[in-house]
Amino acid sequence: METVLYLMYATLASSLLVPLVASREEVGARPAIAISLAGVAAYLAGALLLVAEARGTLVEYYDGLVVHDSFSAMMVLSSGVVAVVTLLAAAREPALWTTHPAYYSLLPLSLFGVFFLAGAMDALVVLAAWLLVSVISYVIIALPDDKESSKAAVRYIYMGAVATLLLGLWVASQAVSAADLGIQPLDIAPAMKGTASGLAVSLILAALGFKLGLVPFHWWLPSVYSRAHGRAVALVAGPVKIGFIALLTRIIYQASQQPFGFETLAGGTLLAGTLAVASIATMTYGNIAALTPRSVQAILAYSSIAHVGYILAGLAALAYLNTVNPSLAGLALAGIAIQSLAYGLSKAPLFSLAPEAGQDLDDWRGLAGSSKATGIGVAVLLLSLLGLPPLLGFWGKLYIFIAAASYSMLLVLIALVNSGISSAYYIRILREVLTGSGEEKIISDELKAAIILASLLTIALGLLAPALLSLI
Repeated sequence: METVLYLMYATLASSLLVPLVASREEVGARPAIAISLAGVAAYLAGALLLVAEARGTLVEYYDGLVVHDSFSAMMVLSSGVVAVVTLLAAAREPALWTTHPAYYSLLPLSLFGVFFLAGAMDALVVLAAWLLVSVISYVIIALPDDKESSKAAVRYIYMGAVATLLLGLWVASQAVSAADLGIQPLDIAPAMKGTASGLAVSLILAALGFKLGLVPFHWWLPSVYSRAHGRAVALVAGPVKIGFIALLTRIIYQASQQPFGFETLAGGTLLAGTLAVASIATMTYGNIAALTPRSVQAILAYSSIAHVGYILAGLAALAYLNTVNPSLAGLALAGIAIQSLAYGLSKAPLFSLAPEAGQDLDDWRGLAGSSKATGIGVAVLLLSLLGLPPLLGFWGKLYIFIAAASYSMLLVLIALVNSGISSAYYIRILREVLTGSGEEKIISDELKAAIILASLLTIALGLLAPALLSLI
C-alpha cells in the first residue's frame, strides 16, 4: 500500500523537476519530455499496484481521507493509460511552444491530482484535488501560442469559476450539517435531513455538470474543445475528465444510499430519475449538434457531450440498483469504467491529430492514403466510439445499457436511437479518412505511434472486456 503512495510521490516529483531542468536553455526539450514520461510511468505502475490491492477490498490512505476500491482503482489506471497515449501523441509539438516546460510539468501533476480526486472521501480533499486539477486544466488550454487557445482558456476559466463556487457552497453545507448534527465533519455523503440534503446533492451535481459538460451546463464545452489546440484538449478531455467521472460516480453511489428531499423518498429513486432525464437531454443534444459542423474538432466536442450522456445512463442505473438491488450495481460500475477508458483512448489521439491533419473534414480526406497504419488506427478509434463489437467502446455501452434496462427500457431505447444517430457523423469522418485522395499529410512519427497504440489497446482490451468486468 505504501508503495503506491511512493510511486504517486514520484509522479509529483517529476512534475516539480521538469521546470528546474527546463530552466537551463542549453539542454533543450528532450530531458523535460523524458522526466515527464518517467512520471507518467511511475503513476501507471502505482495504478497497476492499486488495482491489484483494491480487488475485493478497500484501500485506505491518510486515515481514510482517501479510499480506493476496485472501481476507483480502475479509473486511476485508465487515466494513466490515456495519459501515456496523450504524452506520446504530444511528444515534440509542445516543445515548439514558448511555454513548453509547463506542459511536460503539468501532465504528471494532473495525474497526481486525479489519484486524490478519484478516491476522495472528505469534502476538503475533494476541494483541494478539484482546485489542483482544475487550475492545471485552465493553464493547459492556455499554453499554446495562438489566440484561439487564449480565448478558449478565458471561457474555460469563467465556467470553472462558477463550478468551483457551487463546489464551495457544497463544502460549506457539509460543514454546517456536520456541526448541527454533531457528526464527523465534511463527510462526502450528504449528512443532512430533508430538503437541505437534496440541496447539497444538487450543488455538487451542478458543479460536476459544468466540469463534464452535462446539459444544461454544457454551453462552454463546444467552444473550448473546438477552438483550443487539439493537443491541449486531449489532456483535458482524456485523463482529467476520467478523474471527474470517477468523483461523480462516487457521489452518486454515496448519495443513493440515503433519503433526501422527502423522508419517505429514497435518494436513489430521485437521483435515478434526475440522472435519466439529464442523460437523455445530454446524449440527444450532443449527437444532433454533431451532425452539422464541418470542423472535425467541433464534431468531436459535441460527441464528447453525447458520451457523457451515455455515462449518465449508467449512473442512473447505479443510483437505482444501489437502492433496490445492490448486487447488480457492479454491472453499472463496470460499464462506466470501461466506457470512460474507451472514450479517453479514442478522444486523446483524435483531438491530437486535428492540428496536424487539419480542422475541416476535407482536410482528413485520403488520410489513409498518406499513412495506411494511421488511417486504419483512426478508423478503429472512431468505430470504438460508435460502439462496434468487439471493440472496447462496444462493451462499455453494452454493460451500461444492460444495467440501465433494469431501471428503464425507455432510457435504453433512447440511448440506442442516439447511438444510431451518432453513426451518421462518425461515418462522415470515416469516409473521408478511408476514401478519396487529398493532399499529402505529414503526420509526426510520435502521433502515428500514439494512434496505433490506442487502436491496438482498444482492440486488445475489447477482447479482454469480460476479464475487466471481473476486476471491478
